[in-house]
Amino acid sequence: CRDYRNPYGMVEIGINGGTLIAQGTAENQIYFTSNTDDPINGDWSGIMFFNSFGSILDYIVVEFSMMGIAQFDSSVNISHSIVRWVNWEGIYAERSTFTVENCTLYSNGYHEIALEQYNHDVLIKNNIFRDGNFALHSEKSEVHVEGNYFHNYRHIAITAGHESNLTVIYNKFENITEEEMMINLDCTIVEYGNDMGDGSVPIPEMDYPVIEWHPLGYIPCDPEDRYSYVFDPEDETRRVVKRIGKGLSFGWTLLYAEDYLWRFTFGGESHDFVKVDPETGTFQIFNSTLMNPRGLAWDGLNFWVNDFSLLKIFKFTINETSVIILDSFDIPEKEKGGCMGLTFDGTYLCLTKRDGSGVYKIDTNGNLVGSIDFSGGIGQAIVWTGEFFWATGGGRGIGKFTTDGVLVGSIFPVADGTWAIAWDGEYLWTLQRTCELWDDDKIFQIEILDSSM
Repeated sequence: CRDYRNPYGMVEIGINGGTLIAQGTAENQIYFTSNTDDPINGDWSGIMFFNSFGSILDYIVVEFSMMGIAQFDSSVNISHSIVRWVNWEGIYAERSTFTVENCTLYSNGYHEIALEQYNHDVLIKNNIFRDGNFALHSEKSEVHVEGNYFHNYRHIAITAGHESNLTVIYNKFENITEEEMMINLDCTIVEYGNDMGDGSVPIPEMDYPVIEWHPLGYIPCDPEDRYSYVFDPEDETRRVVKRIGKGLSFGWTLLYAEDYLWRFTFGGESHDFVKVDPETGTFQIFNSTLMNPRGLAWDGLNFWVNDFSLLKIFKFTINETSVIILDSFDIPEKEKGGCMGLTFDGTYLCLTKRDGSGVYKIDTNGNLVGSIDFSGGIGQAIVWTGEFFWATGGGRGIGKFTTDGVLVGSIFPVADGTWAIAWDGEYLWTLQRTCELWDDDKIFQIEILDSSM
């Protein structure tokens, strides 16, 4: 589906609690691909596993999707397979244990493999990673990386942060533009026997062909990328008033308070807190030690932020240069994993639930006082306007909900990936993914024209 006006037209293979057996052979690979004559990256959603154990992905090809293969709270092994030409990650995982072995992973938009949030006993062995931006990324995860070939990367082959534990042994690195590995100081790594150019490690040999029936001709995120990351500036539901934010990278937080926009940035070496002038786009940066901020609120006196990796909500203020943590408490049901969106309704903090069914209502002492179920479910971004909630995932893509969670209106999104929403009293502001690797204006000011259903 290439029409942003049809948000539910994107085909996805979703396995929730069940199993998928896709077991081909070297001579007869199983293709999960676009059904168009002229396919491009992002033509379909991808394969998503939730609480799945016992699935088999062997001798398959996944191509031209938004996400390749994703698993959450699952154990899905992937072997003898090809994942290529995907908008985001080729393979993505949270809270899972699995093996990727004897696969060929190449030319995906961001990472070939991304491990985020509490993956354990992950084995990445005897694979070929090639022709991309970043090969392997780990956050709050434990991964063993052995016998792989990392070839022809524009940036860094292996990156890790957020207290990850890595073993990286007997891998071959060749033609890496920046660094072979960038491992944050909060991580631990065991590394030895890696071939940085001495020829000591052989390239893995695969027993299956890599056939390109419809070569894409570029890596997603390239200037010639044909996917529409930014949508029409105006349609019958909304109008883009302005775009700002270049130089601040991507992120998952946005707030309007005290006549400024506020957000955390994921650019550079830390997740700094940023104050943005909504008129000019100029900004001021405050140093922050938070690990993974996703969801930001203001109660009239202090800021509140949800940390996706630490599974906590932090109360904080700022001085002239830095974020000052005042208090923190665990999120509700943290054993289920991290949550994403946070807003303040005048009395309570409202945190989006991990399963998308609604929000937790939490007092400022950290006590769970109730919840709201949202009709049809919601996505990761939410804001309270004083009268309604606006949240991703409702109606046309961004939904308007009552205090009881009833959908009463919606507008179309303005770009790919609405990761945070703010309200200034007249306009919505959204923080968009667009393309994660682009240094573009990712903050959009939006005039609502007609949200009627």
